[in-house]
Amino acid sequence: MQILIIFTFYFLILFSIIGYGNIFSKLLKRSLSLSELGFYGLILLILISYLTNFFVAHDYLHNSLLFFLGIISFSFFILEKNFDKKFLILTLVIFLILFIGILIHKNHDDFFYYHFGYTISLIEQKKIIGIGHLEHGFRTPSSIFYLNSLFYLPFVKLSLINIGAIYYMGFSNIFFLEKIFYYLKKKQTNFILFLSLASLLIVNTAFYRIAEHGTDRSALILIFVLVLVYLKSLEYSKLLDRKKLLISYENILVLILLIISLKSFYIIYISILLVWLIQLRSILFKQNLFIELIKNKFTYFFIFSLFIFVLTVFLNTSCLVYPASFTCFESLEWSIPVQQVEAMKDWYSLWSKAGANPNFRTTDPELYLKNLNWFMNWVETYFFTKMSDYLGVVILISLICYLFLKNQKEKSITNIIKFNKVFYFFIILLFVEWFLNHPSLRYGGYTVVALLVFIPLCFHLSNYSVYSEKLKKVVIVLIIVPFLVFFIKNIKRINSEIDKYNYNPFENPHYHIVDNAYYFNKRLKYYDQVRKKTDKRFYLILSIPFKNANK
Repeated sequence: MQILIIFTFYFLILFSIIGYGNIFSKLLKRSLSLSELGFYGLILLILISYLTNFFVAHDYLHNSLLFFLGIISFSFFILEKNFDKKFLILTLVIFLILFIGILIHKNHDDFFYYHFGYTISLIEQKKIIGIGHLEHGFRTPSSIFYLNSLFYLPFVKLSLINIGAIYYMGFSNIFFLEKIFYYLKKKQTNFILFLSLASLLIVNTAFYRIAEHGTDRSALILIFVLVLVYLKSLEYSKLLDRKKLLISYENILVLILLIISLKSFYIIYISILLVWLIQLRSILFKQNLFIELIKNKFTYFFIFSLFIFVLTVFLNTSCLVYPASFTCFESLEWSIPVQQVEAMKDWYSLWSKAGANPNFRTTDPELYLKNLNWFMNWVETYFFTKMSDYLGVVILISLICYLFLKNQKEKSITNIIKFNKVFYFFIILLFVEWFLNHPSLRYGGYTVVALLVFIPLCFHLSNYSVYSEKLKKVVIVLIIVPFLVFFIKNIKRINSEIDKYNYNPFENPHYHIVDNAYYFNKRLKYYDQVRKKTDKRFYLILSIPFKNANK
């Protein structure tokens, strides 16, 4: 019975997200594709979650009102009958396949470390200033916590506050399929078609464990989407399609917002907008679009949303971007000492460069991080384990695409596509920055490594492949394969959890809540009592004794 309740709310939440996308569509006064409805619905819900938490906790009443408003909007969307019915059915099928991914007993290692605690704090408390002093995990808020806090609903209670990642993955899949079927319907082969297919393959095979997504992998999946939107906009620039260039600009802003909100570290990807403006500057000037972009309502929406995200980090830590110490203010009542911020930055660097793990820590971190002293140990302990495994998946996908999609010995005269050197150079710069500063796959490596291989591969395929019914059938088969892999791997994972943890997905399908899960929540309740006694409007927790926190 419990699995039916979770299954029902899983889809009702999906409909509510699409409903909020429909609200955004009405505000924009333009129709959106189903993937756009999903992404726009997510960013609107996330922004609402950030804003409302300044004033109220995300309890049953708050969440139920938001939930039903989305359902009502979705109902109007269905009644209008101006949507693509086939893609709505495809969306339901995709999310039906992905449902098995949320049947989890053991969550991400960081889930009960701070993800759960932060989400619970949003559910039970309004905005807490200085919450970063509780634990360093609370210094890096993610929009996934704010989104998940909205899934605390009657009947399911806490059972679905860990599933936000599935919606990012699902709508990204819909986006890839929209691009693939668009070109198949036009009977064309195209760089975007092949890159969308490669992205679909890597996302569903490498990221099949939803429990491992944390705050990183949803952002990495969205970067694949962002790159495709960027490259697709270049087609519009060649056609001088003014309207679609503006739409591309708006989509780029929404995706950047989602990516940055998931992990403020990914603010580096705001540079993709600058590259886009530089690369299209001549077209933008000729079409007089620069002024229009500045005046665009989305520009103000982007700035306001970014301000809210930065403000949240600031109120948690007194830093605008944590752990960038030069953005921190030391004189505030809730300020975290700059020495701690710098120490945490060094710790992140040490961890990403294989200088520390649960079973090992180098004896001299300063010497280890100096120059490239870390490189040989990184190669031995990280490259020939996680990195090589992922490279194997990327190379296997590339070989499959090359062997089954290339059908011409010579370049197709009618389909010659010039290699985009500017954008590829930008990807190389991102790779160099990643490798020198934080060479861990979870800190951006998954995307940049795959794109370094996929972009030249798909460029080659676009020039040496022509459309045919046989090619279409191959593409359809390659679409089905990653979803089969996702399903089979999750079946194996569930069987393993049944054997290891005595997990029963039919009787107790939700994740296991460990005994110390409410540790931080107990401390927050104590701080709430102190706040009421001192009559302070916000929670300034810096001076409250730790030893009394569990009372």
